[in-house]
Formats: sequence, structure tokens, C-alpha cells
Amino acid sequence: MTSAKQMFALQELDIILDRIQGDQAKAEYELNNGHAVGTLESELQRDTEWIQESELQQKASKLEAASQKERSVSLNSQLYGGEITNPRDLESLEREAANVLKLVEQHETDLSEINEKIEEAQTRKVKLEAKLGDARTTWEARQAELEAAIKELGAKRAGFEGQRSKLTEGLDPTSLKHYEILRKSKGGVAVCKVERGLCQGCRMSLPTHQQQRVRNGQQTVLCSSCGRMLIGLS
Repeated sequence: MTSAKQMFALQELDIILDRIQGDQAKAEYELNNGHAVGTLESELQRDTEWIQESELQQKASKLEAASQKERSVSLNSQLYGGEITNPRDLESLEREAANVLKLVEQHETDLSEINEKIEEAQTRKVKLEAKLGDARTTWEARQAELEAAIKELGAKRAGFEGQRSKLTEGLDPTSLKHYEILRKSKGGVAVCKVERGLCQGCRMSLPTHQQQRVRNGQQTVLCSSCGRMLIGLS
């Protein structure tokens, strides 16, 4: 017959295993997701692509600005060269020259803004590259720590799982199934001690006859309040 003490011993192993599995899961999650290198790499990639696109835009704007400047010079030459004397033609030429001059000024303003943004992005990129280098160095060290911890936790887990298998071999299947159901429904605690007449799981007082049955330890006693298996103080 399976005793409450055997179940309590099983529960202690399961609590240890839960903790090991939790630590192992946390370490594995951090190993796969918990570092900043990937985020910094993505950020650096975005900045690099933005700089490349902006430099192409900068080049196109320079070419357009140069073309408009040449056009402005040509119009001014016609305007002040004395070859055109017709008032209407001169008026039309003046308007065109003024419009081209505005375009030249706008291109120069746009270029100035683009240049400023590119310089800021390049400065940010240099800082990101340095930050990424530091993050990679730090992550390599942390990665080694996590891999070692996962390996150690895996060895511990295997050892305790071996102990659990040996213990469960001698347990009654029905009692074991009941224990597993209780552990799942009671937050991992299926077996509780009785101290000063109280179930330590729900902190409710037990009837005297139930306390006596727990002290006798000859059969499995369930708490009348929470339904957990009860074990008396040894």
C-alpha cells in the first residue's frame, strides 16, 4: 500500500524537478531570445539602408541642382546679353529666370537638409557599430554561461528523474494517478503536512478523528477542506 510519506517524498522530488525545469526553460529562452545583438543588428541594418537611399537621393539632387544652375546661367546670359530686345520676350525670360532661380535655391535647401540628416545618421551608425561590438562581446560570454548552465541543469534533471522513476515503481498506480491529478489542480502541491491540527495547504482546522487517522499513518487521508493528501509530522 502506498503511504502518504512515499507521496510526500515523491512531491519533494517533483518540486525540485519543477524548479530545475523552470530554470532550464528560462536559460534556454534567454539563449534563443534574450540578447540585444539581434535588435542592434536590425537597427544598424535599417540605418545603413537609409543612408544608402539618402546618398542616392543626395546624388540625384546634386545633379538636378547643377542642371538648374546651368539653366539659370544660360537664362541670365540671354536676359542681359542684349540679344533679346522684345519687351514681351524679355518679360517671359525674366519670369523663367526667376522660377529657375527659385528651383536652384530650393534644391540647395533640400541638399543642405539631406546632408545634415546623412551626417547625423552616419554618426548614429558609428555609435551603433561600437555598441553592437560591445554587445557581441558581452553576449558571447553570457552565451557560454547559459550553455554551461543548461548542460548542468540537464544533468541534474536526469539524475532526479532517475530517482523519481525508482520511487514510482513501488507506488500503487491508482494512488499515483490521484496524486498527479491533485498536483495539477492544486498548484503543484498534492501532499501537505498537518501541524497543530491544521492542514498546511489550506490552513483549515481538521476534525479530531481525521487528525488521529493522519497520526496513525495507516491509510491515505484527504483534507476535508481542500482535498489534498495529508501527512503528519514525523
